[in-house]
Amino acid sequence: MENIKLDTKGMDCPLPLMELKKALGEAEYGQIIEVEFTCPDAVVNLPSYCEEHNHKVLEFDKQDNKAWKITVEK
Repeated sequence: MENIKLDTKGMDCPLPLMELKKALGEAEYGQIIEVEFTCPDAVVNLPSYCEEHNHKVLEFDKQDNKAWKITVEK
Protein backbone atom coordinates (compact mmCIF):
# COMPACT_ATOMS: atom_id res chain seq x y z
CA MET A 1 0.00 0.00 0.00
CA GLU A 2 1.63 3.19 -1.20
CA ASN A 3 1.42 6.55 0.59
CA ILE A 4 -0.81 9.15 -1.05
CA LYS A 5 0.95 12.51 -1.48
CA LEU A 6 -1.03 15.69 -2.08
CA ASP A 7 0.58 19.00 -2.97
CA THR A 8 -2.01 21.70 -2.32
CA LYS A 9 0.50 24.52 -1.91
CA GLY A 10 -0.89 27.76 -3.32
CA MET A 11 -4.50 26.59 -2.98
CA ASP A 12 -6.81 28.62 -0.79
CA CYS A 13 -9.23 27.04 1.68
CA PRO A 14 -11.31 25.00 1.47
CA LEU A 15 -9.40 23.28 -1.36
CA PRO A 16 -6.74 21.55 0.81
CA LEU A 17 -9.51 20.09 2.98
CA MET A 18 -11.51 19.03 -0.08
CA GLU A 19 -8.44 17.27 -1.51
CA LEU A 20 -7.83 15.49 1.80
CA LYS A 21 -11.48 14.39 2.00
CA LYS A 22 -11.29 13.02 -1.55
CA ALA A 23 -8.06 11.12 -0.81
CA LEU A 24 -9.50 9.68 2.41
CA GLY A 25 -12.54 8.49 0.48
CA GLU A 26 -10.35 6.63 -2.01
CA ALA A 27 -7.76 5.37 0.49
CA GLU A 28 -7.74 1.94 2.13
CA TYR A 29 -7.89 1.69 5.92
CA GLY A 30 -4.39 2.06 7.32
CA GLN A 31 -3.16 3.96 4.27
CA ILE A 32 -1.06 7.09 4.85
CA ILE A 33 -1.90 10.44 3.26
CA GLU A 34 0.61 13.31 3.23
CA VAL A 35 -0.70 16.80 2.48
CA GLU A 36 1.55 19.79 1.88
CA PHE A 37 -0.26 23.13 2.07
CA THR A 38 0.23 26.88 2.44
CA CYS A 39 -3.28 28.00 3.42
CA PRO A 40 -3.12 29.32 7.03
CA ASP A 41 -6.75 28.30 7.71
CA ALA A 42 -5.88 24.67 6.93
CA VAL A 43 -3.56 24.64 9.96
CA VAL A 44 -6.75 24.41 12.01
CA ASN A 45 -9.18 22.84 9.51
CA LEU A 46 -7.23 19.73 8.53
CA PRO A 47 -6.38 18.46 12.05
CA SER A 48 -9.91 19.28 13.25
CA TYR A 49 -11.48 17.33 10.39
CA CYS A 50 -9.23 14.34 11.09
CA GLU A 51 -10.11 14.37 14.78
CA GLU A 52 -13.85 14.64 14.08
CA HIS A 53 -13.73 11.69 11.63
CA ASN A 54 -11.35 9.43 13.60
CA HIS A 55 -8.38 9.70 11.25
CA LYS A 56 -5.04 9.58 13.06
CA VAL A 57 -2.67 12.53 12.60
CA LEU A 58 0.80 10.97 12.59
CA GLU A 59 2.81 14.15 11.98
CA PHE A 60 2.12 17.84 11.58
CA ASP A 61 5.16 19.94 10.71
CA LYS A 62 5.95 23.40 9.49
CA GLN A 63 8.07 22.94 6.36
CA ASP A 64 9.37 26.49 5.98
CA ASN A 65 8.06 29.97 6.66
CA LYS A 66 4.98 29.49 4.44
CA ALA A 67 4.21 25.76 4.17
CA TRP A 68 3.07 22.89 6.38
CA LYS A 69 2.80 19.14 6.01
CA ILE A 70 0.29 16.91 7.74
CA THR A 71 0.54 13.13 7.65
CA VAL A 72 -2.72 11.27 8.27
CA GLU A 73 -3.58 7.59 8.61
CA LYS A 74 -7.03 6.58 7.45
